[in-house]
Amino acid sequence: DIVLVDADKTRLKEYVDILVSNDRILKKGGLILVDNVLWKGLVLDAASNGSGYESNSEDEDENSSTEKEREALRRNRRARKLANKMHRFNSAVVKDDRVEVLVIPIRDGLSLIRKR
Repeated sequence: DIVLVDADKTRLKEYVDILVSNDRILKKGGLILVDNVLWKGLVLDAASNGSGYESNSEDEDENSSTEKEREALRRNRRARKLANKMHRFNSAVVKDDRVEVLVIPIRDGLSLIRKR
């Protein structure tokens, strides 16, 4: 079995809990794929710096549009809020003994969650 979850980011933990707790929905050994677990790279900032949204202009390349885009996202309240929610989701799933987790750092991040 395989389930792709690319839905309301504020309820991801609920979706995974439902899938993991019911063998009729997802059998043991089944995979859950969760998209956007690194949320534009902001989840990494939230994980390493607490809130993680302080700008360090000395390290930024001012000619880099990617860095400019990330800075705009850091300032965006919704993006910060979702990054924190994704960080809490990632932390909770890793601690869940019912699953094994692999995060693939491509694009906005993809979690492969295997039900034990």
